[in-house]
Amino acid sequence: MYQYTTCGLDNVWLKNGFEIHKCGDGEGISIHNLDGLHKAISLEIIQSPQPLTGREFRFLRIELDLSQKAVGDLMEKTDQSIAKWEKGNHPIPRLADKAIRDLYMESIGEGVIAGLLSQMAQLDREVHELSLQLEEIGGEWKASA
Repeated sequence: MYQYTTCGLDNVWLKNGFEIHKCGDGEGISIHNLDGLHKAISLEIIQSPQPLTGREFRFLRIELDLSQKAVGDLMEKTDQSIAKWEKGNHPIPRLADKAIRDLYMESIGEGVIAGLLSQMAQLDREVHELSLQLEEIGGEWKASA
């Protein structure tokens, strides 16, 4: 097993999906489908019922490609507040925990808004596929049976 600490988390272990290469004085590692690995890590973090740790919050923020300032602006906090959360110096407020989880899910198209948009698109397709059969009976149009 390989402990994958490069992501900033100490609790990620890979059973497979990587190769160790001999390089000059030491070893190097290549990981297959790094984007897929980071998505799997993110989903495991998000689905955990435990409050986010500072490192997990940082991991999700980086996956969202957002700076501490950008996250601070979104949450009406300073970048220093975000830095303190990520270093574990201050607890992460529950709303911030929920917000970063939701932002990540939206970013991969699996959030509430993405789900609603998908449902609306499906309903829109169903509406367009609807076939109305009408007939005139006694001078009035009605749906035919």
